[in-house]
Amino acid sequence: MGDYTKLKIADVQTILALYNDDKVESLRALSLGISNSNYEVKTDRNHYLLKVSNDKNIEEVQREMEILDFLSAKNYPYSLTPHHTKSNLSVYECGQYYGVLFPFLQGIPPGPSDDTCFEIGKALAKLHLISGEFIGLRDSKDISLPPSFIKDYINQKECPKDFKEAYHSLVDDSYFKYEFQRGIIHGDLYYDNTLFDQNHLSAVLDFEQSGVGEFIFDLGISLSGSCLEKGRISAELIKSYMKGYESVRPLPDEERDILYQAVIWGLLSISLWRIKRFTIGNLNPLMADSYKELLHRAMIFKEHINDI
Repeated sequence: MGDYTKLKIADVQTILALYNDDKVESLRALSLGISNSNYEVKTDRNHYLLKVSNDKNIEEVQREMEILDFLSAKNYPYSLTPHHTKSNLSVYECGQYYGVLFPFLQGIPPGPSDDTCFEIGKALAKLHLISGEFIGLRDSKDISLPPSFIKDYINQKECPKDFKEAYHSLVDDSYFKYEFQRGIIHGDLYYDNTLFDQNHLSAVLDFEQSGVGEFIFDLGISLSGSCLEKGRISAELIKSYMKGYESVRPLPDEERDILYQAVIWGLLSISLWRIKRFTIGNLNPLMADSYKELLHRAMIFKEHINDI
């Protein structure tokens, strides 16, 4: 679902007045997003994507926008740059609503394919090559669920029994013996968090899990959700993805050694995200058991890992 808040044109006009004097002509709810309500807004002068936050506080949204502003300053070609209000704020607050206004980009989320994986791989590698001072930008562990968090979580009382059992059968401590390279990571780069226009990547979306973190963890998450064929991770799609990624950023030896383990950590991380949102939380009760799908995918991947 993408329109939990059920905005009306009058609501959008009030929000838009914080930015400019455009007149809203049409409003369309988009079936995108879990943490946000999303709307396509057309005015007499512009075309916008309006996001209303559903489960993050204003500070959390602001920290995400700081990363997008940073990427814009670094000329990263695939991220959206938020519009700023007349008060030069990247996050608006209007009554009970708060969120972000973006330019609207044409494109559609792609299906998994060799070309899709190749382009997403290149885009993630270009993100990982961004250098500079990251002072003030949030650490990914403040918003995402990295391996160190998962390792601690399995000892908590709230941890589901099947998640704990899957953890012990899927991973070991080999990941923690390395000191991996860090920088800006996306944290949730599945193919459905991208837009393609005429078969080419035009935008990387939803930097909600982004921050300063380990590249290999980011890569594992992206591979686990982008290289899918009939619900299973495809060895051929992984090859296409990595061909694109390494055309920009060749993997260091320590990342190559742990790559497939990182895919499993990625599946565990997203599974735990679903547990916290849907099983323990109440964001969407119909998805309370959806985390099990990712555990099953991880089991199958480990069984066939030698085929890759």
